[in-house]
Amino acid sequence: MLRTIFNETKRSERSDERLEQAFTSIKRYLNVLQQSRHSSPSYSPKKLHRLYVWSQGFLDALDELEESKYCAARFAERVKKSYLDEMQPEELDDYRRYVYFYKNALIRLFSVLDKLGYFLNDLFDLKTETLKTHFSFFTVLRKMRESGIHPALQQKLYELKTEAKQPLQVLRNQRNMEIHYVNVEMLDDLMLSHSNLGDRIQVENIADNLAQMDRGYEMVCITMDLVFQYISRGSIGENGEENHGGSTQNGSHHGQRERARQNGGVNAGQPRV
Repeated sequence: MLRTIFNETKRSERSDERLEQAFTSIKRYLNVLQQSRHSSPSYSPKKLHRLYVWSQGFLDALDELEESKYCAARFAERVKKSYLDEMQPEELDDYRRYVYFYKNALIRLFSVLDKLGYFLNDLFDLKTETLKTHFSFFTVLRKMRESGIHPALQQKLYELKTEAKQPLQVLRNQRNMEIHYVNVEMLDDLMLSHSNLGDRIQVENIADNLAQMDRGYEMVCITMDLVFQYISRGSIGENGEENHGGSTQNGSHHGQRERARQNGGVNAGQPRV
């Protein structure tokens, strides 16, 4: 969509393998939900529709994140000077465009994760809101881990989160600074500089920012891929029953585990990643 700014064609289907894999898994789950409408539904019609609309929205959210990240990187290529007062008007405009799209990507990255947290909370009937009114994806992941819900999925998600801890912390600090305090491009000056008022303003480390953003983006894409692969495989059993937990017409997750244990093992019928 935004590539037209650079007189480029739309993103090709295979230009970003991480994104396309996430798209494929989400679309597969949408097909599962669509089929469920006409067979033995695993959820009430209201919840089925809610999950469908939510999943469809993830396609747009990921696309907007990728487009923002791409534009930030493209405008950053045009910024050559290290100080604002060295920039000609055209380069200064490109720097401001980079900042705009970087901020946009920054906010969208955590927005996608938070939406995924609310989605999983609803899907698995975790009731995280009883612990915290406004919660994040990481709160939901912690709730899954403490409750022993879907260990195969939560273990992989936890490993992903751990591997991406450093870039996510940097990005989270920038996001919080942007939303609550000052502009993200002033963060380095605020946190690191001891210069006097009136000193020249140095541009933040753009290459480092983009590298951290790319690592965070990769974590988001892989996370979405893992989640939707898992729930696509576990959504509909051979007889149409729901296998991945939550309060459904077939009972709670713990009730299903108990029935599985009685039928020959605690892992019977559990989806695997």
